[in-house]
Amino acid sequence: MIYAVSFISVFIYSMLIYGLVGSSSKEKPFRLLLCVLMGIVSASLALLAEYFWNFFLGDFIARHPSLIIVESFIGVSFFEETAKWGWLVFVAYHWKTFDRYSDGILYACGIAAGFNLVEGSLYVSHDADLVNNILRSFTAVPVHFLFAIIMGFLFARYKLENQKFFWFSIVIPILLHGLYDFFIFQQYTDLLMGGAILVFAGCLSLSVWVCRNALKADRLRLDK
Repeated sequence: MIYAVSFISVFIYSMLIYGLVGSSSKEKPFRLLLCVLMGIVSASLALLAEYFWNFFLGDFIARHPSLIIVESFIGVSFFEETAKWGWLVFVAYHWKTFDRYSDGILYACGIAAGFNLVEGSLYVSHDADLVNNILRSFTAVPVHFLFAIIMGFLFARYKLENQKFFWFSIVIPILLHGLYDFFIFQQYTDLLMGGAILVFAGCLSLSVWVCRNALKADRLRLDK
């Protein structure tokens, strides 16, 4: 039952995003399922990197609360976002069907879906409380998709427009993810939860704006 909550939440958010931008893309479902598989692999790679990070630095960081910013931006955000972004750089970039801004969003969100499935399953294995997992389905699960929307759009801009967006497509998601985790990881989580909510709300607003602009840009490309 609890595993179903994790799976269903990922499925619902995936369908919502596909409903928003899928009409502008010619991408086949098979390619998007491949992105989900890449996301599963990226989660495994990120978890491996985080394991070694915690093995060598976990105790040291735990003894120095001021280093939580390092844990947030490097120990989690950098490893996770880079593991997802790498598939866009080394695989999706070379797909001939990658010719629209909405394609970049769908690829990145497919990868985020696979990542969420692995992370959600691991979370359930450590915390089987139904209420906590339902709450997680409204916070941690969608925020990964929001980071992915921003990453996918910026990477599509690099692919279709200009070299400068290459680094933006990874640096901005890392910063947003790191900032979100910085508030979540604090000792006084309840007091700082407002900061995490503000980051979430900001990412949501930015993602809606990104999707609208991606659809508009795709229509302009089709009209040329």
